[in-house]
Amino acid sequence: MSASFGQEFLMPPSDETQVLEPMATDAVPFLEADETAVAFTDTEMVYNDSPSWKVGYDRGFFLRGVQSNESFELKTNMRLQFRYLAFSRNAESWTNNAGVVLPIRDRQYFDIERARLVFSGHAFSPKVTYQSLFDFDTDSRHVASLLDGWGAWEYRDKRLVHFGKRKVPGTRNWILGAFDTRMVDRPLSNEFFRPSRTVGIWFTGDPDPSTRYELMIGQGYNTEGLTPQEFGNNFATAGSIYRDVIGSYGPLRPTDFEYHDELAVRLGMSAVASIEGTPGRQLEETDFLRLTDGTRITEPNALAPGATVESFQVYLLAVDAAYKYKGWSANAEYFVRSIQNLSANIPVPAVGLQHGFYTEGGFFVVPKRFELNSQYTFVTGDQGSANSYATGFSYYPQGVPFLKMSMDGTYIDGSPVNSTATNILVGDKGFLFRCQWQALF
Repeated sequence: MSASFGQEFLMPPSDETQVLEPMATDAVPFLEADETAVAFTDTEMVYNDSPSWKVGYDRGFFLRGVQSNESFELKTNMRLQFRYLAFSRNAESWTNNAGVVLPIRDRQYFDIERARLVFSGHAFSPKVTYQSLFDFDTDSRHVASLLDGWGAWEYRDKRLVHFGKRKVPGTRNWILGAFDTRMVDRPLSNEFFRPSRTVGIWFTGDPDPSTRYELMIGQGYNTEGLTPQEFGNNFATAGSIYRDVIGSYGPLRPTDFEYHDELAVRLGMSAVASIEGTPGRQLEETDFLRLTDGTRITEPNALAPGATVESFQVYLLAVDAAYKYKGWSANAEYFVRSIQNLSANIPVPAVGLQHGFYTEGGFFVVPKRFELNSQYTFVTGDQGSANSYATGFSYYPQGVPFLKMSMDGTYIDGSPVNSTATNILVGDKGFLFRCQWQALF
């Protein structure tokens, strides 16, 4: 997968000919922004004063070119997660904090998650990068949409400013690409606490090989799919940082696919602060957050009879740690979330602090081929607690991380989150089996 091939067409020699070194990008963990791109109109190449252009494959199909000392690249990647799942309930219903009785249903189906088409590269200079990521899921009514879209400028060596739509950097597992999760998908506790995507400005950087940071000021904690009329006037701020305190941890993926001969330990922290909604108005922006029993905080009667929450302030802190050593690996993250200054049509009691964590680990029985994994998650608060226990394996048939088959089984003791991406629905109490094939090219 690391090799490249393509056909290069040479023009007459020119003093403007240049070779540009590859530049890494954090757009997609798998992708690398290579040296040049190509401009084209319809089916004909445009190469005025251009010494050469190239078409081929290098961890993605690319077009590259240099024209008048300006460098261009367009790279295309595709990704697919196809899975089978079956959920067997051990309770028929659950009752939320508003007193509403809701059913728990058995289910089984095939699911396409994160079928994605990614366009990325740079324009004019390798310091000006971009990405557009289109997503298709069967659990989103089979509709394709723009998930991420941004442009970035490297204003200083390995320090970039991004403009557009990206993830709010609120938890380490959320920043991690879903392709690289240890189990079939993300932990239940991460799905409960994490933010989502928003539009804003990001500052990212690698001040040294062992440290990375990401800072953001954006529209909100979770404004995915919303219009400006559906969120308030207050911005959210967020930041995340990690550092390798022992050895070199390598890629963000938690498993030791690289097989570290020496111990590597990484520590990190993430935080988000946001004012959600506007007093006196019921906005879609506030509908994402749930109490620890699974009740939406904005649901009528959720906190008191006759009360409907309209706005609040949310603060999230997450601390993470991970290690890799000779095929063994483990990682964990602790979350604490505070919901304050609730505004409702009548006075409501405080929500209280929400806590949770996950811990998971695994071992490559056959290096780069077959790994066993396990996971435990926990969420608790004034309105209830939940646990999940999971075990499974991953198999890499080609010995590369971009083609993987996974299988896991999870016991869920009352889910407080509704996450179609993980196939865990609110109120779930029972056993979930998932089998997944995924590829990235």
